[in-house]
Amino acid sequence: MFAASLASAVHADDAAVRATLQKVFPGKPVQDIQKTPVSGVVEAAVAGQVFYVTEDGRFILGGPLFDVAADRNLTDARLDKLNAIPFDSLNLDWSITLVKGNGERRIAIFEDPDCPYCKALEETLRSVDNLTIHVFLYPIDQLHPQAAAKSRAVWCAPDRATAWEEIMHNGTVPAGPADCATPIADIAALAARHRINGTPTTILSDGSRLVGALPRAKLEQALQKAAARSPMNSQPKNKVGK
Repeated sequence: MFAASLASAVHADDAAVRATLQKVFPGKPVQDIQKTPVSGVVEAAVAGQVFYVTEDGRFILGGPLFDVAADRNLTDARLDKLNAIPFDSLNLDWSITLVKGNGERRIAIFEDPDCPYCKALEETLRSVDNLTIHVFLYPIDQLHPQAAAKSRAVWCAPDRATAWEEIMHNGTVPAGPADCATPIADIAALAARHRINGTPTTILSDGSRLVGALPRAKLEQALQKAAARSPMNSQPKNKVGK
């Protein structure tokens, strides 16, 4: 009888939390609700973001939540898991591949040819060795009206890798026709599904993501950490984007 009453209370708390979330964030999916180390407070994942809600559904906190004893940001750790994209779920046929050195490390980058931060990241990548880079063309039309046309020109070029390097480092747009079939619309849909809202967004081999143009030291640190955590021990297979 006690167990049944406890289960009913837990269900009621969950319902109260969900009702609050639906009221505050109408139309946004509630991905998950979990207990936290804080008594009376649960964690709610909503559209790729983390919020903390009292079990009665009355109060919402935006975080971050720190475990002081463990010196750990619990919100960041949870966001990393929520926003991870399994590397082997990416359709690499939609990407432009560049190999540096032995190419043993792997990243995928969603980039816009007119994005200044993408250009800064590309400059940094020039000094990073032993890396395979998969570039997904993701022009942001609202910010860069010419980026879509430039992306098509790069994709339709005879040598896409060279065309990409030329446009990013020298500003040279391929001169040939840009009327071939491209995966740009598919990439945009993929980005929307995974809430990739800006460029550059880098996906590491362990599925974690980096946003923006990191300096070389931080990028190397992230690459090493991803390699240690990565489930992949061999070159990934091309799969349909999810």
